[in-house]
Amino acid sequence: MNLEREITRLNSIVEEKLQIDSINVTEKKQDQVLGRMVVCNILMDNGLTPANLAKYYKQHRTNYYHYRKRHEAYLEIPKMYPEYIQLFRFANDEYTKRVKDVSMLSKLQRLEIIEEIDKNLNTLLERKQDVLESLKHEDKRNSIRPVTA
Repeated sequence: MNLEREITRLNSIVEEKLQIDSINVTEKKQDQVLGRMVVCNILMDNGLTPANLAKYYKQHRTNYYHYRKRHEAYLEIPKMYPEYIQLFRFANDEYTKRVKDVSMLSKLQRLEIIEEIDKNLNTLLERKQDVLESLKHEDKRNSIRPVTA
């Protein structure tokens, strides 16, 4: 799916810079948390919701609200965590260069919309199948009943 590919692309930029294997782990090592926070804030800046990030990273969505709050504080007072600011700017610039698409916001949002449509289509198809099954069972019951006058 395209949304996953874009998230993976951004992850790899941060992992390369931090020289770590993966930020998509449950461990809470400083570099991994820093990398996840940077990636998630870039994605949230570009329209992804904490709920979508929680699905991808398999963490509770409140983590991303916390990341957002810290991000705003670091931007307000850059001396608070200069490593974060430096990595955030680098990753954001590098990602923009790699995708060669000025409208990163709209691209991510469109991918998110497509993913949501696919999910809704699957749900509708499942409901359709359930209704068809119930109609079949209803027809069988009606054909077995004796006709009374």
